[in-house]
Amino acid sequence: MDQLKANQSTVRLDARIPAHIKENLAAAAALTGRSQTDFLIAAVNEAAQKVIAEHSLIRLCLDDQKVLAKSLLGADDDNSGDRFARLSQAMRDHEREVESR
Repeated sequence: MDQLKANQSTVRLDARIPAHIKENLAAAAALTGRSQTDFLIAAVNEAAQKVIAEHSLIRLCLDDQKVLAKSLLGADDDNSGDRFARLSQAMRDHEREVESR
């Protein structure tokens, strides 16, 4: 199997699917020159990675919004230069935090 290396542990996943989906799986696997198992593993893994990446992006966007709001809602008596400096620093701090993940 392309997706599985000999030194990786594996687990079994059973699923009952409608016949027409099984037929599509067989046709797509044949068109790509892979076994149905390899095709299924690759497709499921790709879909899972996409969902995880989208969720991470949404989370980062929310985190960025919080940093921006926190910086902009600073002390009312600050002048705009101080707010800009604080916002710039907050963005740099956030970027370092994201890079360290």
